[in-house]
Amino acid sequence: MKFTEQLKVTLDLKAGDTAFTLPAGSIKRLSVKAWSHGFEAQVEWWVLCKESGDEDTLFTPFTATQPLTATLTVDRRYGAQAEGREGAEALPLKLIGRVEERHVRERSLANVKDAPVMQRRYRIRLVDPAAMLWRRHFPSGVWVDQSLQAVIQANTPGGLDVAYQWTAAETAHPLHALGLGADSDCGASFLDFLHWVQARMHAGVFLDYEKGKYTLADAKPEGGEAMVLTRDEVKQVDLRYPEPRRDALSVLNSYVDAGTKRKAVENADAIAGVLSECLLTSTLEGTLTDRVTLETKRQKLEGPEVRLAFACYPRVALVLNGLYTLGDGFSQQAATHGKQYRMHTLELDARSVEPDAAHDPDGTANDYRLSLKATLEEAADPTFRRPRFRPPRWPFFAEGRVVSEEGAEADRTYQIRQDDETSVESYRVKLPLWGKEVRVPYEPHQQPGHFYFPADKGTRVLVSLGYQHARMDRFLEWRPGARLPKESQGNHLLLGKTDKSETSIQHLYKDSKPVLRIQRTLEKDTQLIEVGEGRMYLRVQEGE
Repeated sequence: MKFTEQLKVTLDLKAGDTAFTLPAGSIKRLSVKAWSHGFEAQVEWWVLCKESGDEDTLFTPFTATQPLTATLTVDRRYGAQAEGREGAEALPLKLIGRVEERHVRERSLANVKDAPVMQRRYRIRLVDPAAMLWRRHFPSGVWVDQSLQAVIQANTPGGLDVAYQWTAAETAHPLHALGLGADSDCGASFLDFLHWVQARMHAGVFLDYEKGKYTLADAKPEGGEAMVLTRDEVKQVDLRYPEPRRDALSVLNSYVDAGTKRKAVENADAIAGVLSECLLTSTLEGTLTDRVTLETKRQKLEGPEVRLAFACYPRVALVLNGLYTLGDGFSQQAATHGKQYRMHTLELDARSVEPDAAHDPDGTANDYRLSLKATLEEAADPTFRRPRFRPPRWPFFAEGRVVSEEGAEADRTYQIRQDDETSVESYRVKLPLWGKEVRVPYEPHQQPGHFYFPADKGTRVLVSLGYQHARMDRFLEWRPGARLPKESQGNHLLLGKTDKSETSIQHLYKDSKPVLRIQRTLEKDTQLIEVGEGRMYLRVQEGE
């Protein structure tokens, strides 16, 4: 549903310290898709040279490699004062972003000497700063005893203004691990991670378009005073009613000694026999309870949506996350009557009525043939609408060494750390790449339970890192002194703290005959039992 209207459109470009302003007359086409969390837009304009191609000073910085920032402003040609209406002037739609794509088409004049390039058509794809920067950010890092907010702040590049109204993100956790650069096949960026973790924790990101500032929040913006859309501004109103969840959700704990194996999440709209069963394994009863609480929040039903097709550019401001109501001229019997709605999506497509590059290129306004649509949700709707994202993949792997403070520095001791609150036991493993120590479960690893061989100090291990947990995946090297010469074809069990306090059990071959050798060492004292072909040798020796 298209209409023709005069709009004031300006595009301010900045390349380094050089700024350019493109007026509406030169802008021949623009399209905008804006959401509560960000936007993307395409803008197309012409630059004309009257006497020489050197007049186009935009070309060189535009085609250079330095970043381009841009501000696109769209407004009605005539405001309230010009039209004799009461009330304050409506703010224009303002998109502050970064250029993600740039294109140029050159038009030369063949009938002029040397065929100079006198006209260039420029086109850019403009996105909000978070989309530009965080989509290109693939960190691999470990944060210990820090909050999610601290993790996000550590990964916020210059040029992003982010505020926090997210209580759960302030809580410190033993571990946050990101391996976004570890799996090139996944392709999940930091922006994907942010949307993933917010979907997991029932939160959202909201962009203040006027200030270019983001807020990460666990509740939606208040939206201010509701603005009134009149009947002559709206061509069509459609309502969409989301289908409720039909699955009965339960959270299961597979821990063999769990007090509660299963806990259901209430859903009055579920159909019998349709199930979603969330499986976890935890020794802590609170883990299951916390997950049930989270899933209860996440399964809340989206409210109805109102989809508007406009008949003209509205007289009130178009504000993403702002509140609106349908006023004069709409039926009082309509389902939308008397309700307030929040705008979460806006789509605008405009083409100049006069596409000729030479038509009024310096005009402050331009006649556009455009379509304008908006999608709104009920103001009280608590659910979060977010874009599609790629879920990050875990685990990823990194090397570490086991840490123990028992005994002397050179002693191969092991140490058990017990959490004061949960009583869970763990190792400490230092990851040299990040200089951080992580805690991994103190468990038999891949050994049967009747073998008790804890990982001791300095053991080089491969650590499997999940988002908020780590496990020991495997051992990566032999203990010093444990390896035997390959000629012996032997096996060796080396026990103890150091080479001066140890017990060595070896089975090896001498002259192709098996030999069993057991030796206990304490400083200079040794006791040896050696069993070979037709003999048994015992020795007790006190060194000099």
